[in-house]
Parts: sequence; structure tokens; C-alpha cells
Amino acid sequence: MSPLPASLSLGRSGLSQLFDEGTFDVIVCSSDTLAQGAMMEAESRGLRIPHDLAVIGFGDLDFAASNRPSITTVSVDRRAIGQRAATLLADRIEQKPCAEAIVDIGFHLIERESA
Repeated sequence: MSPLPASLSLGRSGLSQLFDEGTFDVIVCSSDTLAQGAMMEAESRGLRIPHDLAVIGFGDLDFAASNRPSITTVSVDRRAIGQRAATLLADRIEQKPCAEAIVDIGFHLIERESA
């Protein structure tokens, strides 16, 4: 089974499945799109973000700051990730000795209204 692309509906259904399994007060999503979908599902159930459920996304996508409530998110340097991935791929194609496979690009937590 291949992973599904992030979507609002996947965020909604994912949160719905989590509610079927138990209770919690924080959800951390692998993308801001999933976080927005999860927030939509939570609000449709009468939950208040962040009072009843805190939501954190990933990626600091353009809409995260203008969403209401705005989405707390993890920001990474996408350009640096792409450049490093391209370098590693080129080295592999050229059969150069591979550098370490784990590369720490760093991140920043952007604190907003959802958490």
C-alpha cells in the first residue's frame, strides 16, 4: 500500500479514526494540510481549537498563517533539503562514496493559535 497524498479529507478522516480509538488533547500532523483537515473535523464535532484540542502541522505552508485559527507548525528549509538530496543523488549516480545518510537540516517551531 502506498501512502496517500495529504488532503483535507484525509486529515478529517484520520482525526475521526483517532477519536474512535480513544481520547487525547494534542495531535501532531505530518503536514499543514492534514492539520487543517483535522481542525475542520474537530470543529464539526464542537471542539474548540486549541482549548479542547491542540493541533500542530508541518511545513509552514502559505495558508497556515492565514487559517483561522492560524496553524502552529514546524518549518524546515525546503530548499536546503532539496539541494542536499540532489547532491546525494548525484553522488550515487556518479558512484562516489556516499556521505552519511542522515542529514540534520534543522527546523523552527512557528507558534500560532492552534496550539
